[in-house]
Amino acid sequence: MKIAVMTDTSSGISFDEAAQRHITLLPAPIMFGNRQYHEYLDLSTADYYRLMRLAKTKKVVPTAPQLSMKTIQAACQKLASEGYTDVIVIGPSLGISGFVNTLAAYVENVTALHVRPWDSRGVLTVMGDQVRLAAAMVQQGASITDVFAQLTALRATVHSAFVVDSMKPLLRTGEVNPRHAPGSNPLYAGKPMLTFEPSGKMRYAGSALRSKGALSDFLDSLAVDLSGKHPVKTTILNADQPETTQQWVAIARDRFPMATFDVAPIGPSFGVHVGDGAMGLAWSQDYHSLIPKDEN
Repeated sequence: MKIAVMTDTSSGISFDEAAQRHITLLPAPIMFGNRQYHEYLDLSTADYYRLMRLAKTKKVVPTAPQLSMKTIQAACQKLASEGYTDVIVIGPSLGISGFVNTLAAYVENVTALHVRPWDSRGVLTVMGDQVRLAAAMVQQGASITDVFAQLTALRATVHSAFVVDSMKPLLRTGEVNPRHAPGSNPLYAGKPMLTFEPSGKMRYAGSALRSKGALSDFLDSLAVDLSGKHPVKTTILNADQPETTQQWVAIARDRFPMATFDVAPIGPSFGVHVGDGAMGLAWSQDYHSLIPKDEN
């Protein structure tokens, strides 16, 4: 048995990193009107947000369609030609994309190798770390069963929370169903906050007057896991917001000086949902701690 690991760029993994880790990385498609781009291939994060701001004046709404099964089929054929017998395909949360379900229904059409879909129940860093864990274990020679056992353990610890300028992109894509308080309209009261539930579904989680207020709430939640027995990996996510990112890093490090806070962009495929100006905090058990130690 020879196992491959496949994902798409909504994991936040770059093509350079994918090559180093022997990950098959597919670019997520992004549509601006009738023109299709490919995330990180011919559309950088900075270019995406620049185009999005320009598109607002032309009332062009960007979208992120699913990867086509034709693309998956071609990638699987290539892996089979290289001797792979199985491929673990780690996709974005079913809460924001139907990709994993579509793939699960399609796998019987792939005869070149065995396709094993995995719902990360997240996106960006928490998804990417599941990919990194799987890739590391596969390189060690782990079985499919062992990889899925560790992925299950890691997935159970993931948390992602975001603050956005507007709910309009999410309402347009239909990926969140805000809960209205009786007699009020929480959608436009300050900056909306969003969290991923353990099921992978995004939900409206209130609002904050400023993004710093949202960060304070997110750090309160993070504190619970930082006090636990497992090492935690934490990432500050931003939709092309360098100044706010610096502020968040300073605040987070001041509150938790012993913790490490990585920084990563909110790429185009998720930026479609949360819009320009979004900020986020994502954390989970450090995936390195779940890689079995080589006893040799």
